[in-house]
Amino acid sequence: MPINAPQGRSIVFTAVFFDTSNVVTVPTSATMTVTYPPSSNSITTASCSIDMTAVGQQFTATWASSVAALGLSSYAATAPGQVTGAPGSTGTLRLTG
Repeated sequence: MPINAPQGRSIVFTAVFFDTSNVVTVPTSATMTVTYPPSSNSITTASCSIDMTAVGQQFTATWASSVAALGLSSYAATAPGQVTGAPGSTGTLRLTG
């Protein structure tokens, strides 16, 4: 189910990572990748990778949704050695006007 988010604003992502034993772990780095239809041509898609910043056991990243057209955009948080596709690490945004 997509999460509604305002188009034209900064969207803050927060992620927590788990190892294969399902224990919270703090990796050395993390990346947020957002794939979206650009506002200049909503028929195509573009993506950007954003380095995430560690804040305690969480990582955060900020994305400016003004580059995207209204509609659906996807996101994925990844980190070296971490379980991929963990709940909450990927999802869909519905950018609204």
